[in-house]
Amino acid sequence: MLNQSFSVDNFRKIVDLENRKGIYLEGKFFHSLKTHTEDIKECNKLIKECKRKPIALKDELKELYNKRTELENKREESLQIELQKISEKIVTSNFKIELTKKNIPNKKPIYLVKDAPEHYFTIKQLQNNISKLFGVKQSNRFEIISQITTLLNNNFPKYVLRTDISDFYEDIKHEPLLERINGNNLLTHLSKKFLKQILSNYLKLAGSDKGLPRGVGISAYLAELYMRDIDNDIMSLRGISFYARYVDDIVIIFTPTLEDQERNYLQDIKSIIENKFKLKLNTLKTVSFDLRYKSQQYTLEYLGYKILFGDGHIKTMLTDKKINKYKERLNLAFENYLNLSKVNEKNARKIFVKRIRHLTGNTRLRNNKNNVLVGIYYSNAHLTELQSLTSLDDFLRNKITNEIKVTQLQSRLREYSFESGFVEKRFSVFTTQELQKITKVWK
Repeated sequence: MLNQSFSVDNFRKIVDLENRKGIYLEGKFFHSLKTHTEDIKECNKLIKECKRKPIALKDELKELYNKRTELENKREESLQIELQKISEKIVTSNFKIELTKKNIPNKKPIYLVKDAPEHYFTIKQLQNNISKLFGVKQSNRFEIISQITTLLNNNFPKYVLRTDISDFYEDIKHEPLLERINGNNLLTHLSKKFLKQILSNYLKLAGSDKGLPRGVGISAYLAELYMRDIDNDIMSLRGISFYARYVDDIVIIFTPTLEDQERNYLQDIKSIIENKFKLKLNTLKTVSFDLRYKSQQYTLEYLGYKILFGDGHIKTMLTDKKINKYKERLNLAFENYLNLSKVNEKNARKIFVKRIRHLTGNTRLRNNKNNVLVGIYYSNAHLTELQSLTSLDDFLRNKITNEIKVTQLQSRLREYSFESGFVEKRFSVFTTQELQKITKVWK
């Protein structure tokens, strides 16, 4: 049976999982562990120095290894104590999940959980409980694009529909969700209590009678749970050969028959999403392609790719939106360097170069059991046309020439290229702490 408890053992697993993702909770919540960590680092340093000696002394090495084990045990004991305190707070009757609303200019508001370890671990454990009990998980972007490009690259008659749901999080009704949550006898009372608190708190802050809080991790899991019936209804439609949904972005491929010549495919989808489940399709992002009667080139934008198809060939490029995202990150990296260099040019240069190397290259998330690879190639592996990467290189070179005055730094930065990082799959190795510092400027 699934252990759903808000316990030390489960929280310890969460710490490990987050570390593997590059999220270092020690720096965020467990400052008391810092001394232990520094002691372990110093011991590791001494072990390396001892190994470099012409004749490594076995007794000295053994003593250092024993010391490291002792330090690691002390650190673990301290962590267990901290996690026990968190667990005790959560299981008290007066503990509540608290949300705050944050308005963002020209964007939908987001909601934040109180920045405290007991709230953080409660949300993470809730996510685990919902994910495992209901089998909820997000679709795999790589697999979706791989399947779409394969299906679009054949000559069979097809009808392609791409759409998304407007105000997805804001329009999800609570009644169906609560029916599922309350109807699951395996979900613990405490989990149900916290989920209801989150939904109730959101309604008060949003001034609405429906919706999920954007920015709170559990919302993605609840949204997937809500969409399960919609997914099943769509996939049961006649003639469906492919259906993919990534959050609220949907692509459907129908294989028409003779009786479907006058069929309104979009209306079939609307009848499910809008009429039955009372969500709203985004008409501005709804496009369809009828490949039954003629061959011509069509353009489908989905999950960061611009896919050109329909004329016997298939090409994939980056969307303008994704290109602009890379440009914005370059702008922020340059801006951060120019500001920090006024105070400490050496330190500013060091992190700046790492950011450009990270943006234009690839890395493996350290401590990740799945060996997750990320970067310009692994995040865009289905790219067949490199013009967008060439344009990013031009953008980067112009910024180097116009904004960087230090000749040595200019030369260093010109070594990096989006195109070469993609083609050569160039790798860099960063520690968890380095990745946190590198990406902080983009959050």
